[in-house]
Amino acid sequence: SSGINAEWPLRPGTIVRCSLFVCVTITNTFTFNMNGKVICFAVCLTVVFTERSFKVDWNGNRFLKDGRPYQYASAGMHYFRIPREYWKDRVYTAKSAGLTTIQTYTIWNLHEPSPGEFNFEGNLDVVGFIKLVHSYNMTVILRVGPFIDAEVTFGGLPPWLLSIPGMKVRSRNTDYMTAVSKWLDKLLPMVRPLLYANGGPIIMVQFENEYGSYACDRDYLNHTYSLFRSRLGGDEVVYFTTDNPLTVKCGSLPTEEVLTTIDFGVNTDPEYPMYNFNFLRDFQPRGPLVNSEFYTGWLDYWGTEHSKRDTAPLVAQYQVLLEMGASVNFYMWHGGTSWGLMSGAEMSYYRPNPTSYDYDAPVRECGDIHAEKYWGIRKVTEKFFGSSGLPAPNNTAKLGGIDVSMTQVASLHDQISPNSFLGKSKYPRSFEEFGVYEGMIAYQFEVNGSDEGYLGLLGVHDRAYVALDSGEYFQVRRNDNRNVRVHDIGQTVTIFVENQGYLSFGPYMFETEYEYKGIANVTQGISILEGCSHYIINVTHPLERSSGPGEMKLPGVFKGEFTLSKSEILDTYIDTTGWGKGFLSINDNLLGRYWPDAGPQYTLLIPKLWLKEGKNSVTAVELWKPGTHFKLVDTPKLDGSVNNKA
Repeated sequence: SSGINAEWPLRPGTIVRCSLFVCVTITNTFTFNMNGKVICFAVCLTVVFTERSFKVDWNGNRFLKDGRPYQYASAGMHYFRIPREYWKDRVYTAKSAGLTTIQTYTIWNLHEPSPGEFNFEGNLDVVGFIKLVHSYNMTVILRVGPFIDAEVTFGGLPPWLLSIPGMKVRSRNTDYMTAVSKWLDKLLPMVRPLLYANGGPIIMVQFENEYGSYACDRDYLNHTYSLFRSRLGGDEVVYFTTDNPLTVKCGSLPTEEVLTTIDFGVNTDPEYPMYNFNFLRDFQPRGPLVNSEFYTGWLDYWGTEHSKRDTAPLVAQYQVLLEMGASVNFYMWHGGTSWGLMSGAEMSYYRPNPTSYDYDAPVRECGDIHAEKYWGIRKVTEKFFGSSGLPAPNNTAKLGGIDVSMTQVASLHDQISPNSFLGKSKYPRSFEEFGVYEGMIAYQFEVNGSDEGYLGLLGVHDRAYVALDSGEYFQVRRNDNRNVRVHDIGQTVTIFVENQGYLSFGPYMFETEYEYKGIANVTQGISILEGCSHYIINVTHPLERSSGPGEMKLPGVFKGEFTLSKSEILDTYIDTTGWGKGFLSINDNLLGRYWPDAGPQYTLLIPKLWLKEGKNSVTAVELWKPGTHFKLVDTPKLDGSVNNKA
């Protein structure tokens, strides 16, 4: 009776919660006096164990869920890369395959696009996503970061951090840690009720991500860890880190308060998993083995061939991992799409990622299953976890065979006006100095005209499109630092600079002096041009010319329409073959970047949610080489020809 959490006297029918069980039906109560003490008893018909816990059994090298050994097989998917209306379908693909868990990142830069302004609506309703997973009786692994990489711009960090003088991200920099604290103050109280111990599905929470690939500052990791503990509690959830096997010593903490996990891909050698886990054991001698990113495919870059991974070695190594008792997360189970301007870039040299995040995953970008991978993984999963008893998802019909003729309606030059003016300075200023973190800025100089000469662009981040009075038009890539011979410079030099995405991985993203957007300087001959006017260029909702056709220069805005019946409203792809590079919107929904001049991605996915019965509009901001039409097709083209010099 001493463990009963209830007020006396108890009456028949009362439900009583005890420290370890619930007395569901009270059938009788009585008291008696013994040596002056009143002793109270309740008689119960039913005892149901209710204490929920998820812990690491360090001695047993395993997880314990409600006191029982637990091994998980997890599907990696990102709620922010999937239209909310499709969340249920994508989670079902994992449930039907017998997987136990969904792993997802949270993405700070989309949730807090401006300091103190938060967005958790629509595709960004992370709480709604977690609750949906819970409704499938699956557990959740939440990778908060706040740095996540994931091939998203600035690795999920908000680029407005770069506007803070002296900022050094992923460090003990005071301004950085203050911003992180405010973000966690907003996010973590929202998810704390969803921890497994509190009745929700979240069993594990990751702080930081692959930090050992960047630095080796244990004080920073300890401080970041303390921010999580103070907001989520110390024992209510398992905290973990993830690193490359070779960098775990710098990426995690030497304490059994934090589980260290690693990530690695597929190798035909059956000893390969143990080879990697030996590096982990050198750092953390005991605890469960976890591959937090078991790669089903790989990421793509513009200008390089589409990445693919064979199914047979993937499935064989998955079985090896389960046989050795390891828990596994498939990265990715479903990649989805880096909608809008979400995609990032990587260094050794600057390599931007495309819009599609298909990843050659078991579930395609559109939600259809990659049959060989899906069934291979499902069959192995059933050996260890039993059958889900659920049918495999059906692939959906797609719309195709529609041509969309396009007409230029405006030039981006039309946006250069007092309404878009950001300011004038002696030399060019960066995007970040104006609080602009995506899209384009036009840099304009008035010059002393000459018949011919050289223009030089220094420090281009990331791509510049130079328009002269004479009609000459050329582009300069990041790191080119080109001197271009021109025949007629004219009186005005207009340079449209495109932000192709902030670095999401690599050491240079630490340095605000390096990872800026814009241009450093422009030269005419041996002279540095002075007097630069700056104009913001809207590529998401570009203005249409309202004063007649005029002269249609590049970069240009192109419009087209197509009509659909109700039965034709299906997911589809828009093929950009024949165009150069730009941004594409459907009914004012920005799909993302297209760049068939570079490849390998030629088609952009259009969810049927963004289509409507009747007229539908297509808007393209073409930066380099306009075509005449787009085409709606029923199959993707993600592995087209590539040009790494585009």
